[in-house]
Amino acid sequence: MIKILFIKVNPKGTTNLFLDVEENNIESARVASANRDYFEIKSKGAVTKDMLHSDLESYKPDILHISGHGSEEGVLYFHDEENYKKEVSIEMFSEFIQNYKPHLKCVFMNACFSLMKTSDFRVTKDQAIIGMNTEVPNDTASTFSKAFYTSFFEGKSISDAFKTAIDVVGIEGFGEESIPVLLGNTDLQFGQNTDEASVLTIIPEENFTIARTKSKKRKRDFHILIVVTVLASIGLVVTSLLNDQDTLFTLVGIMPLGLIKWIKDKLDGIEKSLSLLEMLENDISAFLERLKTPPIPNADETVTNIKQQFWDIVK
Repeated sequence: MIKILFIKVNPKGTTNLFLDVEENNIESARVASANRDYFEIKSKGAVTKDMLHSDLESYKPDILHISGHGSEEGVLYFHDEENYKKEVSIEMFSEFIQNYKPHLKCVFMNACFSLMKTSDFRVTKDQAIIGMNTEVPNDTASTFSKAFYTSFFEGKSISDAFKTAIDVVGIEGFGEESIPVLLGNTDLQFGQNTDEASVLTIIPEENFTIARTKSKKRKRDFHILIVVTVLASIGLVVTSLLNDQDTLFTLVGIMPLGLIKWIKDKLDGIEKSLSLLEMLENDISAFLERLKTPPIPNADETVTNIKQQFWDIVK
């Protein structure tokens, strides 16, 4: 699941940007996509810096989308406690989001002048940054945003979705396609976030080999136990009959045969475990094939379930 935190910043005293329209356009693009279940959008309005901090900590988005205002002085606007504008240095904002690199892979600042000076934004190899290098008309910003997510939801990489959105803006013929800027890892693609290597790391092939070897050894031991139990029972019965013992000794000789049912249940359990291991391997093979044609909804959850199934089988 790819989580998008969409925050709307339109403080008192600033131009109304009709950010609900942009939000609705992005959500409509998600719903229209065949991959809709792979993406989740959480929207927050009138966001303060403290609210942003809290949501980044608790929600842990993959993408942070900021729609709002920026200025030539190199600041982004957030809300203060009374809903007036609170200026935040873009340079300091860049430092702040580095705290969330483990999960925050893309920052989309749909605000004027948000990347006017690209040197203000510290770019790392595992993040993509999208912003505007000058003032951007509201309808252009909304058009670009909708076009970007329409392509992105269909499985395109950040760079390919960005290029498509630029061309959509360029069709209008106003030259505004030069305003959006893309920095960082432009090859990021969220069609899948689990690969073959990660699955094999969770359950290495040798783990399956060890599990099978142990099961087969237990199976062999139980077969030996059956033979010993039967021979012991026969020996006791024959001994009691030859020595003209009473019925009690005969019954004592027969009693060990009751162990056979317990042993058979254990053998049935081992056979079931071996069958389940084979089925799980087939499921993993099928899952790895599906990973070749992303996106795969809930891929991480599938890997977690595979891991749990394996340990449930072998314990």
